[in-house]
Amino acid sequence: MKLICYESSNGNFGDDLNHWLWPKIFPKGTFDNDEDDTAFLGIGSILSENNPFLNEANTYKYKCIAGSGVRSLNENIQLDSSWDLSFFRGPFSSYKITGDFNNYISDSAYFYTLLKEYKSKKNSPKKYKISIIPYFKSLDTFDWHAFCRNNNYNLILPTGRDTEHFIQEIASSETVICEAMHGAIMADILRVPWKRLKYRAHQYESELVSEFKWHDWYASIKLHQVDSIHFEMKTENLKHKLLRKKYQRRAEKNLNDAINKINHFDLSDDTVFNEIVEKLKNKQKYLSKKYGNTITN
Repeated sequence: MKLICYESSNGNFGDDLNHWLWPKIFPKGTFDNDEDDTAFLGIGSILSENNPFLNEANTYKYKCIAGSGVRSLNENIQLDSSWDLSFFRGPFSSYKITGDFNNYISDSAYFYTLLKEYKSKKNSPKKYKISIIPYFKSLDTFDWHAFCRNNNYNLILPTGRDTEHFIQEIASSETVICEAMHGAIMADILRVPWKRLKYRAHQYESELVSEFKWHDWYASIKLHQVDSIHFEMKTENLKHKLLRKKYQRRAEKNLNDAINKINHFDLSDDTVFNEIVEKLKNKQKYLSKKYGNTITN
């Protein structure tokens, strides 16, 4: 089976999780046969019209979607009967593809809960009061290292492709503040309270894309009133570039003040979370039987 997903040249945890997680969920060797006639789409907002992921998938005889997300409200995607629409990230993605709000479980990163290591990882001793996870495209626009060092926060970078280290750092945190959506998702999986940070991701992706995918996930875990930390670092014109250190200090103060004003962090309800885990246990059996056997038999 061919695993189709976005891959950043510098690494990005949410996307990199595909190659790390799926071989642990399916029977050994499922993704090793390049001549198999099935394409598999998992973690990521990779469902959009005329994109390279769907175009590549359509070169295969069979296609399966397991927890992928639609990119925005404006997508017009038509999938024929050769697609196994196993489940989507959230109800909005489900509706955009099928016209039905109910074909979803949540982001397929929640499959991590089925691994043997999950329980011990979730119960890791806490080393950090607050960890901060920027979006992978925002790293060069603000001195995150200086900010975290100066204010006694732990910085978790989404790049580097060290998936296990990233997960461990979240597990070792009491709370996390995430510009990267899969930082918040993994925190929720590890039962670490999280707060969304709106800084630059919604500018790179567009507001429409960013809000659609976050709220698609929120709805899947039954969170309907979620606020965010809003933060801005001006770098647009020559004045801001020449006075970068001055604006960095001002931005650091503003962000630190906003963090200090947080009166609650977010986390899905235990009942909702356990329902997701049970659904994924059943889904793992279905997927492994249907697609793992194409390699193992």
